[in-house]
Amino acid sequence: MLTAGTRGVFARLALLSAALWCCAPAERPVLAIALFESSVAAARLAVHDAAEAGSRPMFDTLIRYESGGEASQAIQLARDLVATRGLVGVVGHSNSASSLAAAQVYNDAHVVQLAPTSTAVLYSQAGPYSFRMVPPDDQQGKFLAETVQRQFPNGARVALLYVNDDYGRGLRASVLAALDTTGYALVLDISHVDTDVRPAVIEQATRAASEARPDVVLWLSRSGMLYQYLPPLREALGDTPIIAGDAVSTWPHHVHSDDRWAGVQHVDFVDLAADDSLRAFAARFEATYGTRASGADVLTYDAVRVLIAGIDDGATTGALLREYLTSLGRARPAFKALSGEIVFTERGDVARQHLLVTIPSQRGRP
Repeated sequence: MLTAGTRGVFARLALLSAALWCCAPAERPVLAIALFESSVAAARLAVHDAAEAGSRPMFDTLIRYESGGEASQAIQLARDLVATRGLVGVVGHSNSASSLAAAQVYNDAHVVQLAPTSTAVLYSQAGPYSFRMVPPDDQQGKFLAETVQRQFPNGARVALLYVNDDYGRGLRASVLAALDTTGYALVLDISHVDTDVRPAVIEQATRAASEARPDVVLWLSRSGMLYQYLPPLREALGDTPIIAGDAVSTWPHHVHSDDRWAGVQHVDFVDLAADDSLRAFAARFEATYGTRASGADVLTYDAVRVLIAGIDDGATTGALLREYLTSLGRARPAFKALSGEIVFTERGDVARQHLLVTIPSQRGRP
C-alpha cells in the first residue's frame, strides 16, 4: 500500500489523458478511481486500452488510493474528490462499507459512482447516481444457502464466520433467511473486525470453530482476512470444506509461496476461463503486473471502460453520464464488456449469474 494512503495527493495520469488524447478544451471531464492499490492495475489497463482502441475522449484521470476501506475514510475521500472541478464519475470504492458510506456524498454532488464489486443490499437504495457491476447480497445469500444444501446432506453442521460491517452483516442475514436451519444446524455464528488480525483474536475464533465440529465453514468476509485465518483454521479443522462469499474473489492479490488457498470455494461473477477474450486478459494482466487477475479485476476494468464510453459519447457532466448508463439496453444498445453485456436495473445493479469457483493448488507456479 502506498504510504500516502487516503492522505495522499491525487495522482494525475497526464501521460494517458494528455499525450494520447490531444487538442483538449480548457476544462475537461474528470474520471476518478478510488480503490485499494491492489485493484488499481485493472483500472490503469482499462484507460490504456481505451486509448489503444482509438477512443479520443477528452478527460483527465485521477487516482486516489484507499488504505483500509473504513467508512470514515471513504467519506473524506469522497469529499476530496467531489471538490475537483469537472468530476463526472468515480469508479469505487473497494468494498461495500466504503462504497455505501461515500454514496451520499456523490449523490449530493450529482457525480456517478460505479462500484465494481460492492454487494451490500442497502447500496441499491443509495441514490440515483449509485451504480454497481454486481447484484446485491440478498441474491448471493440465497445462492450460498442453496450451495450448502446441495453439497451437504440434511443434518450437516454449519459454522458461519462473518465480518462485522455492512457487507458481512447483510450477507449473513440473507444466508440465514435462505438456509433451512431446521435441517442444517448452525453450530457457530461469530463475527470479526476487518482490521483486527491479532493472534489472540484469531486463535479464539479458530478454537471456537474446532469445538463446534462443523461439516462446512461459511466465510462471509474478505480475502485478506481469510489469508490470516486459513493456517489456524486448517490446523483446527483439517480438510473441512470452506465456502466463501464473493469478497474472496480477490485471493490472487494475496498469493505467496504457500498453498493455503487450495480447495477453498468462493462465489464469483466472472469465469476467467470462459472464453478467449477473458483468457487473453488474464494472460496479459499477469504478464504486465506479475500477479494473477481475479474476477474483481475484470469487473474493475469493465467499470472504467463503460464510464469512458459514456464520456466519449458526450457525457460532460455527472447528470449526462448517469443518463448514459441508464440508457444502456434501452435507448442505447447494451455495453459489450469482458464480463458480458452491461445493462443496469432501475436500482443501478448489473444482473449477473453467481458462479462457484474452487481455488486450485499453487504448487508448481512461479
